[in-house]
Amino acid sequence: MKTGFYTNPIYLEHDTGLHPENADRLRAIQAKLESEGLLEKLKLESGRPATTGEIAMLHTEKLISAVEAASASGAAQLHTPDCIISAQTYKAALFAVGSVLDAALEVAERRLDNAFCAVRPPGHHAEYDTAMGFCFFNNIALAAEYLSRELGFKRVLVFDFDVHHGNGTQHFFEQRDDIYFVSLHQDPRSCYPGTGFADERGSGAGAGYTLNVPVSAGMEDAEYLQIFYAQVLPKLEEYKPDFILVSAGFDAHRADPLAALNLTERTFNELIRVLKKLAASTAGGRIMSLLEGGYDLKALSTSVYEHLLVLESED
Repeated sequence: MKTGFYTNPIYLEHDTGLHPENADRLRAIQAKLESEGLLEKLKLESGRPATTGEIAMLHTEKLISAVEAASASGAAQLHTPDCIISAQTYKAALFAVGSVLDAALEVAERRLDNAFCAVRPPGHHAEYDTAMGFCFFNNIALAAEYLSRELGFKRVLVFDFDVHHGNGTQHFFEQRDDIYFVSLHQDPRSCYPGTGFADERGSGAGAGYTLNVPVSAGMEDAEYLQIFYAQVLPKLEEYKPDFILVSAGFDAHRADPLAALNLTERTFNELIRVLKKLAASTAGGRIMSLLEGGYDLKALSTSVYEHLLVLESED
């Protein structure tokens, strides 16, 4: 078996112009993987478009129709100015979801060791009926729902290390105990979208199944990792996930222009190494990552390379 690498040329046609979330992000990742000889070691997959029924597992028909209509009409944006839309955005968003669901199935059934989905638009800010934060459909939330609803997993972990809190993902699952949402992100008092305070811990049946760990602007690797090992890893080990999904946003890197943490590739490498080890001990090795943020092209491509080195290794 191998590490699956899911991407598709359609993602380059989601045209956002000079917006930070643009097609050059995927071009930079692929160029880095090719130059280092890693791409040829991965199992390349192009994915498929999701059905509207699959997206409707979590999102409203109104949102699905709005994304489709805005793409077809030539609209410049949907719902907020940061959700730039183009003629191929709807198709790209369908492929992003479908590819993630395919990857989840392949990893679940052990036809792949693990997977990385280099998809766009990203997803973790997308809400039930609203596009926001560069996101239209919530790719990782739909993967978690699919694993729970269709494949019978009982303890799915969604681990989000994007510098911005995954508000959409949290809101889908904060009243449930079958999906544990864990997020390390920059303090919401100084960072978009302004959610993800430590006292947001879920409610009802989901009380205690949301864990938010906001960290201070300017934080560097050593302190960040100390917080992870002290406040987060024990909770993950206690939960004993049977599948691990990673919202892999690399915008906490010190070179990134959209936030104010000072992490390096060291932290991203260590996080996925620990999560992979946890997956091996509790989930039969079942782990997959989805690209979220990361807007400095060199930092992004190098960080993804380091991330994939860990997933692809036999350690």
